[in-house]
Amino acid sequence: MSKFTKQRIIDAFLYLLNKKSLDKLTVKDVIEVAEVNRNTFYYYFKDIYDLLYKVFKMKFDDFCDETKKQTAFYDEYVRAADFILNNRQAMEHIYHSKDKELIQTYMEQVTKVFVKHFVEEAAASYHVSEEGIEYLTSFYSNAIVGNTMHWVRDGMPPYREKYLLLVSKSFEATIDDMIQSYLEFS
Repeated sequence: MSKFTKQRIIDAFLYLLNKKSLDKLTVKDVIEVAEVNRNTFYYYFKDIYDLLYKVFKMKFDDFCDETKKQTAFYDEYVRAADFILNNRQAMEHIYHSKDKELIQTYMEQVTKVFVKHFVEEAAASYHVSEEGIEYLTSFYSNAIVGNTMHWVRDGMPPYREKYLLLVSKSFEATIDDMIQSYLEFS
C-alpha cells in the first residue's frame, strides 16, 4: 500500500469533515471520496476515530519536522494555527463532538514547541533555569491556547485572525519583563 493512498484517505476525510459533522461521517463516505475499497481503509485505520486521531498526530509531526529556528514568533504562530484556519468547518464539527479535546491537545502541543524556542532564545542572555524556561513557556502557551479555544468555541469569526499578530506583538513586548520578574521572584 502506498503513502499516496493513505494521504488520499486523509484528504477525503478532511474534505468530508469540512462538509458534515463527525458523528454523521462514515467509513463508506470516506472510501467513496478517496476512491479506495473498505479493506484499504482498514489497512491504515481502525475506524473514523482512529483516522481522526492519526490526522492530528500527523499534523503535529509535520509541524515539528518543518520548524524553522530563524522565523519570527508571528510566522511560527501562524504556522501553528494553519491547520485550524484551513479547516474551520472541520474544527467546528470536531469541537461539537465528543473528541473536542483533540483540538486543544493539538494546540497545546504545537504551541509549546514553538513558544519554548522563543522563550529559550529570549532567555539566552539571562541565567534562567530549565524550570524557569518551562514556567515561561507554560505561561505564554496557556494564554495562547486558552484564547484559541475561545475563538474556536465562538465559531472562529474572521475578526479574531488579527489576534495572531496581537499575541505575537504582546509576546515580543513582554518576554524580557517576564524573564526579569521570574528571576527576581524565584
